[in-house]
Amino acid sequence: MGVATGQFQYANGSPVANGLFQWKLSSDAILATGTACIVPLLITGYLDTNGSMSATFAFNDVLSTTAGALTTYQLTVKAATGEQVWNERYHLTGTAANLNTIAPSG
Repeated sequence: MGVATGQFQYANGSPVANGLFQWKLSSDAILATGTACIVPLLITGYLDTNGSMSATFAFNDVLSTTAGALTTYQLTVKAATGEQVWNERYHLTGTAANLNTIAPSG
């Protein structure tokens, strides 16, 4: 399991307070080690009042798919009003990922 963190702001620098985040896995997958555990396709949560996110889930380097393809996560962040403010793909490895220091994978 890994912990993804990041802080999201509008173009004017104010935080995306209480926004919604959603991680969407690119394909069905199971944990590659230990017990065969199906990984959820959607992981959702809310940003805090500072626009900060902390989410714990299985990163791509511990996932296995039937096709053997590499998985990615698409991160979408929406403001409390529903407008989309972020939409990028990531291939996450290790046990921690600070999105403010990791470039999206396209």
